[in-house]
Amino acid sequence: MRRLLIACSLLVNACLAPDAAAQDRTIRLEGDGRLGPAADEHRGTSSAYGYEGTPHAVIPAMIQLAGVGREDVVYEPGCGDARVLIAAIKAGARRGLGVDIDPDLAEVAYAEVQAAGMENRIEIRWGNALGVDMSDATVVFLFMGEAFNLVLRPLLWQQLPVGARVVSNDFSMGDWKPEKTVRVNMPGRSYTLYLWTITQEIKSQ
Repeated sequence: MRRLLIACSLLVNACLAPDAAAQDRTIRLEGDGRLGPAADEHRGTSSAYGYEGTPHAVIPAMIQLAGVGREDVVYEPGCGDARVLIAAIKAGARRGLGVDIDPDLAEVAYAEVQAAGMENRIEIRWGNALGVDMSDATVVFLFMGEAFNLVLRPLLWQQLPVGARVVSNDFSMGDWKPEKTVRVNMPGRSYTLYLWTITQEIKSQ
């Protein structure tokens, strides 16, 4: 649930740390959901680039496209206020994980998860999503920008199990052709949803 500037920032970080999966420095929110002083200098990130969350009316189409079921573990980098994760759990997913680089949004996401009574099923973390191990995820939701998608793509191929689904709102993945696209029309704006499935062929590349 993010736009181009944050994607470019994470792109630079990925180039500096190619083995991102081995460098997970994200912090899990617990208790009262407040991050410590280490987060203070990073606050206000969203206001600098403009935060745009996935519209609530688009989320059901994303969940349907991913085919979310009761055995799914859902991951969302750039989770914003956790609206997609919460909807996925309500739709039957077993567990969710959201990461946001903005500490303010991570705290908002945790508060929303608490309000939904889903602390035992959704984990919220603050930090760089590119450093998170995705090997347990069976569904990944994205609204981050094509630059970020292209950085994340090899990690998706390496880490996700065969059969895992990736759904991106509005942004493609370069020459990785989606197996299905869905257009969601709203007043004044339309969104294109892309679906990919991890295959053994992709993992063998």
